[in-house]
Amino acid sequence: MKGTAAHIVRTLLLSLITLFGVSILIFLMLRVLPGDPARVLAGLNASEEQVARLRAELGLDESLLAQYWSFITGVLTGDLGTSARTSAPVASEIGVRLPATLILAVVATIIGTIAGVTAGVVAAVRRNSIVDHVISSVAMMGVSMPVYWLGLLLILLFAVTLGWLPAAGSGEPLSIVLPAVTLAAFSTALISRMTRASMLEVLGQDYVRTAEAKGAPPTTVIIRHGLRNAFIPILTVISLQFGALLGGAVLTETVFGWPGIGRLLVDSIGARDFAVVQGIVLVYAAAFILLNVIVDVLYVVVDPRIRY
Repeated sequence: MKGTAAHIVRTLLLSLITLFGVSILIFLMLRVLPGDPARVLAGLNASEEQVARLRAELGLDESLLAQYWSFITGVLTGDLGTSARTSAPVASEIGVRLPATLILAVVATIIGTIAGVTAGVVAAVRRNSIVDHVISSVAMMGVSMPVYWLGLLLILLFAVTLGWLPAAGSGEPLSIVLPAVTLAAFSTALISRMTRASMLEVLGQDYVRTAEAKGAPPTTVIIRHGLRNAFIPILTVISLQFGALLGGAVLTETVFGWPGIGRLLVDSIGARDFAVVQGIVLVYAAAFILLNVIVDVLYVVVDPRIRY
């Protein structure tokens, strides 16, 4: 366990360096966007004096180094700044929207994991059969299909044509179904392909054939000896997909009008609200880093043979 703890500490230190690099990158990328943020926020009818006053209030008249220093010192003290659009603290803006995105990502991950692992195991057990070919073809479609296009198709079918589910918003309990299924489509396909590949590799091992020769039930062979030993790469894909779903929710939330931070990010980019965009990107980066640390710990839980 000491080796694991030391590994986690090293990972956290490297993660802090990564966050620092992300903060510099997003800061510079926003500053090179075309257009004057002060002019966008002030409106087309604002005078030059009003625009200059707003630019000074936002600190945009300072040097880039001074602006970044103000930003990073605020982050270190827990202050992500103030939204130029709403004049509300960025932390509160993100805090209001973050639960909706987390719920959407968690539900989509659960759907993707259950459907993907099940399909992958079935495809591996029924290798080269019609079932395997059908699952592989559907998985290929899921990987290739754009999220926004699938979302529009689902809205057209289940909301407009059949009227079974709400088309947008989050006011009803069933409102999460369409965006969650849309968001889970790519993850389901990717997890099923990884599960199939890992299971095929494991099912060909000697200990699996030995378990079969001893008369172990097929379910025990597949689940206990097969899936359990094939789960490390699957766990990696699931964790990475959860982080990707947080970021990938941007398009899904926009299509379905879901009130999450992805939609807030799109609105803030359009309004040149630098503080909110920087805060959201840092939250995304921190979520990815936290997931990596959690997965490192889960590796040891799933396979006690792993030592750092």
